[in-house]
Formats: sequence, structure tokens, C-alpha cells
Amino acid sequence: MITTRSPVLRAGCAVFALLLGAARAGCAEPVAPGFKQLRVGTVVVSLPAAWTRRGPDLPVWLHLHGAPSVVEAQFASIGAPGILVNVTLPGLSKVYADRFAAPGALAELLTAVEAVLRAEAPEPGWRLGELTVTSFSAGFGGVRQLLREPAAFDRITALVMADSIYCGYTGDPKDKQVDPSLMEGFLRFARLAADGHKRMVISHSAQVPEGYASTTETADFLIRALGGRKVEEPAGWDGGLQLLSHYRTGGLEILGFAGIGPEDHMRHLRGLGLLLARVTSKP
Repeated sequence: MITTRSPVLRAGCAVFALLLGAARAGCAEPVAPGFKQLRVGTVVVSLPAAWTRRGPDLPVWLHLHGAPSVVEAQFASIGAPGILVNVTLPGLSKVYADRFAAPGALAELLTAVEAVLRAEAPEPGWRLGELTVTSFSAGFGGVRQLLREPAAFDRITALVMADSIYCGYTGDPKDKQVDPSLMEGFLRFARLAADGHKRMVISHSAQVPEGYASTTETADFLIRALGGRKVEEPAGWDGGLQLLSHYRTGGLEILGFAGIGPEDHMRHLRGLGLLLARVTSKP
């Protein structure tokens, strides 16, 4: 699940192997009611009923890492505003980094998606519109690569990272200094969101991996870099999520939740709709 430059990050990966398997579990489940699935290689495109009427600029929701049926259900919970494109691959974060490493990888994917959609609905009157990218767990490897490519960065309107920003340390790992070079794209996107030019929602659990920065540490890194301060805000959410802290400025939200175990981690995928709803609402 972790991909960085330092071999020390291999420590603790076994801890997350269970989480990886859990995230992929259910890939063979039935399609969620109201969706039709199309395939673009290993990519699953989920179409809600009457999807062409959601245009003319058809919103696209690209999700990295999570069983399609689970993500479809979460997408449906907010009214399925557009089409859902799911990329879930076997492996850790490196497979997602490799998938989007080549320049133009996002544009190529969207072109392929549009081609299969045109085969379904050749009539004019719709086109692919705003792009929201969501990621759970290991999917961050792909998002990091997307944010490194200027064209892909600009194409993304909103970003949702569901317990999904891990990072290597710089210097002595004992000092636990988050490597700013690995956070550069996330920080740039967060700044634009804070200024109202993008939308970004980040959630994190309280898990503490060994040898690399947790989702809590990366969230705190972003808040500090923005000169902000999170507020303690205990509250119960649906699906067993227990909110502990909250930071919001402009179109950026960072939500800290309790929980250090695999099930606590999985709640962020199963509660993805709660986070998606926050990027569809006005800041």
C-alpha cells in the first residue's frame, strides 16, 4: 500500500495486507441496483439510470481502490450525480502509481471511457464534464502521480481522500518528519481548495503504522503548512464513524476520526458517500 523512495517504508506493509484484501473483497458482488456496468479493460464504468440526462456536461467520478459494488452503493447514496469509473487493482500503492505514471494516462483513460459511452449513447447532447477523483487506502499512489502531471492536476475539480494519504519520512525515521516532496501535489491542491478554486475532503483514522507517516500525520502536515489549526469536534457519524477533529477553510475539509484497527479503516470506504456529499455541497 505504501510507495515511496525509502526501503524503510516496507516495514509495516504486512499490517495493511489485510486491509488491502478487505478493500478488494466483494469485487464479484452483484451490480448495485440502478446501475449498468461496462468494462474498459480492468476498469469498471458504472452507469446510473438515464445517465445521459445528467448532462450536457456529464460529471465523472473516478475512484481508486474499492470493490465496485461498495463504491456504487456509496455513489447512489448521494443520488449518483454522473458516471462512476472504478480502478481497483491487485497489489499495494505501487500498482496505482504505475497505472498513472505515464504522461497522459488520465486523458487516455477518459478517452477510452468516453468511447464505450458513445457506443451506448451515440446521440449528441452530452460530453464528459467535471472530474472528481476519490481514493481509499492504497489508491493514494495513483492520486499522487496524477497530481504530478499539470494537465491531470488541472482536469481534477474535486478530490476526496478517504483514509488514504500515506507518506514516507525524510531524514531519520525516528524524527517522523513527513517528506514534503511526496506531499507537494496534495499541498498544492489543498491550497487551491482553501482559496476556493478546488474542492478537497480528507478523512483519516487514528491508525499508527510503523516506519512511515500515517494518514493523521499527513493531514496534520497539510494543516500546519496552511497555517491552520484543527478543532476538536467529537460527534458520531453513520456507519460507526466517530469524528474527533475538524479543519475547514474555503473548499477544504480535513476530518479526523477515531479507530486504529482494520474495521475502523474500512469504515472510510463504506462511508465514502458521507464524504462525497461534502464536495457536492457549496463551501
